[in-house]
Order: sequence, then structure tokens, then C-alpha cells
Amino acid sequence: MTLPGTVRRMSRTIEGLALLAVPHGGQQVARRNAWASMAADSARARARREADAALSVAVADATAPRTAAAR
Repeated sequence: MTLPGTVRRMSRTIEGLALLAVPHGGQQVARRNAWASMAADSARARARREADAALSVAVADATAPRTAAAR
């Protein structure tokens, strides 16, 4: 668990408690949830692209013919 993740989780918890104590517009909450979901999807997609690129490099390195100097 990283410090930014812990801080983010704590802020969400505090925000959730505040929303229970002080009700306000549901549309604002829906937009915030949608934005958080979009940001999480974007982060997963970025991680997936990075993993795919790293895997491609690893496969290329593993299947590249080795020269006599490398042996």
C-alpha cells in the first residue's frame, strides 16, 4: 500500500462521511463517480499498454538470434 493510495482512500472515506452528514445534489455525486470511474479505466488501459509493450520487447529479445559474440 502506497502513501498516495492511502491518502486517496482516506479522502474518499472522509468525503463519503461528509456526504452522509450534509446531503447535496445527487447529479454532482454522479458526475464525480463517473469521472473517478473514467480515470480508473484510463489508468488500467495505460498499465495494459505498458505491460503489452514490455511483453513484446521481452518476446523479441527471447526470440532474437544470438550472435557468436553473445555466447
